[in-house]
Amino acid sequence: MSRENDAPGAVRAAGVMVAVQGLAALAVAVVALVHGIGGVPANLAYGEAGIFVVIAIACGLPGVLLWQGRRGARNAAVFLQLLVVGGIWWGFNPVDSLPVDILFTAYCAAVLVLLLFLEPSRLWAMGIAKDGSQVP
Repeated sequence: MSRENDAPGAVRAAGVMVAVQGLAALAVAVVALVHGIGGVPANLAYGEAGIFVVIAIACGLPGVLLWQGRRGARNAAVFLQLLVVGGIWWGFNPVDSLPVDILFTAYCAAVLVLLLFLEPSRLWAMGIAKDGSQVP
């Protein structure tokens, strides 16, 4: 029996959360394109849109693969969450955006907890069945 399709609910939930980050980046890319068409200097708007399309793919692909139960996507999703948390706190400004920074950090921390610290997720990632046997 293949463990690829036997992902625990926590992994699927984390996949959805990571995919939502990809969708958010895609929405920002669309807004940047609209601004570029509407009058903002086009080279800046199109460049920003391009960067956010890359971010959307980088977040969306691991999210979808986690939803499908692919073990390899776990590492990419964890890496992305650590990058996002680093980016949030690099731009930290307690006067302007403390509630937003805390909210986004909590979101990333929730994904990390789902993928790294829950026992079913860890066992699934290591290929260990519920009865303790190794799964190919």
